Amino acid sequence: MANTTYNIRIDSTIRQEADTLYKSMGLSLSAAVNLFLTQSVIQKRLPISEIIAEPIGEPPDDREYYSFDSWDKAREWLDA
Repeated sequence: MANTTYNIRIDSTIRQEADTLYKSMGLSLSAAVNLFLTQSVIQKRLPISEIIAEPIGEPPDDREYYSFDSWDKAREWLDA
């Protein structure tokens, strides 16, 4: 299996927090993204419903969090 390098834009704070989180689980950020993409292909949809769990603690008050009721609205936000 050949690997492909792909560049994506990620909020720097989210990237750092995700990197720390996945390292604590013994995963690289690349491995975590590959797991997400693999599950998307297997399930033929975004595998979000299986990923969402009770948060550990409360999110920081100084950061904006977004939720979307459809993929189209999320895509519009991402493309803005």
